[in-house]
Amino acid sequence: MKNRIKLVLLMLLLAAPMLVSGSMYALQLGIPEKQVARGALLPDLQPLQQWPLDWQASGEWWLVWIADAPCQATCQQLADQWWRVHRALGREADRVYRLRIEMAVNESRPLTEALPGERVVHWQGNAPDWAAPGQTWLVDPEGRVVLAYDADAPAADLHRDLMRLLRVNR
Repeated sequence: MKNRIKLVLLMLLLAAPMLVSGSMYALQLGIPEKQVARGALLPDLQPLQQWPLDWQASGEWWLVWIADAPCQATCQQLADQWWRVHRALGREADRVYRLRIEMAVNESRPLTEALPGERVVHWQGNAPDWAAPGQTWLVDPEGRVVLAYDADAPAADLHRDLMRLLRVNR
């Protein structure tokens, strides 16, 4: 009888985590709401290859952002901010490229000067409603938008998300 009690107690001890997690799920109590990605997920956004740009991306990670045309002081400040985030990636920086998209009023307008390691391109035609100056996207090597950030998003959030993506996707 003593051995049976020990066996039942051992089975209860081993089943306890399953019982607790099942009751947490059923009652929706104590479930952590930790947020991993700080950017917005936009799975319905078309791939970068389908954007009306006067240039097409190859298979690398891209930090893409829209600059106002012509590039004013806030635009230059954002360009510098994303350059600093890119440099903060350390040895992973060579896996990520920066792309500045300037909304072209007319295509004859010259592009503003790019910072080192940055490519500047024109947006062909009218901007869609989902593209606004200052917005930033992380684009994977297949051209899919992984995360989107508003103009006022902290650079540290984008840096954390980008480091995590690069660590997970070797």
